[in-house]
Amino acid sequence: MRRTDPLRTEQEVNRFLNYMADWNLTYYVACCIGINWGLRASDILALTVGDVLAGEGGRIQIRDRIQIVEQKTGKVRDIFVTAKMKDILRAHLRRLKSRPDFSLSLPLILSRQHDAQGRQRSLSRERFSRIISEAGRRTGLARGRRCIAAHSLRKTYAYQAWRSGIRVDVLQKEFGHASVETTHRYACIPYEQLDMIFKQVDFGNKRALAGA
Repeated sequence: MRRTDPLRTEQEVNRFLNYMADWNLTYYVACCIGINWGLRASDILALTVGDVLAGEGGRIQIRDRIQIVEQKTGKVRDIFVTAKMKDILRAHLRRLKSRPDFSLSLPLILSRQHDAQGRQRSLSRERFSRIISEAGRRTGLARGRRCIAAHSLRKTYAYQAWRSGIRVDVLQKEFGHASVETTHRYACIPYEQLDMIFKQVDFGNKRALAGA
């Protein structure tokens, strides 16, 4: 299985998201959630309207924080919802609210498929993975040995958090990794950055060895 890569620069992230917004707004919302919240595909696709909607009044309001129990680990993630993400989710819910089946249990990321009862299903992991891979190829971000797939969204969250100054040990705790080295490999952080620590923290007195 090929290792997936993150989107490394702000320009790459914006190119990818702009392409998704032009292709399909539902895909765009799913990718914004993955990149900005660091969720696995399975957790993105399990979200419902009730997970993000605050109250059931006429006005659409988005929760300030949401809690998600990760399907893979059972870990509870407490997520702060920024103003930008509130705007993205609010616009998405406005589109969903025009549906006759709009409810708190409606999947947030819908596919075109229906279940046995005629209800529209959540987008499948397989379809979501194909969408991300296809977008990676179409945008030119996946080329050569570089692999852009669904897990690239979560890795982008980790990589961009590190780029913005979040310490690797903080990311290690967030992702539940056994070691900082695991987080380094996971987020594809260049090992030259670890080397820089040793170059900057480098004490000693050469004179102490002069007579050795």
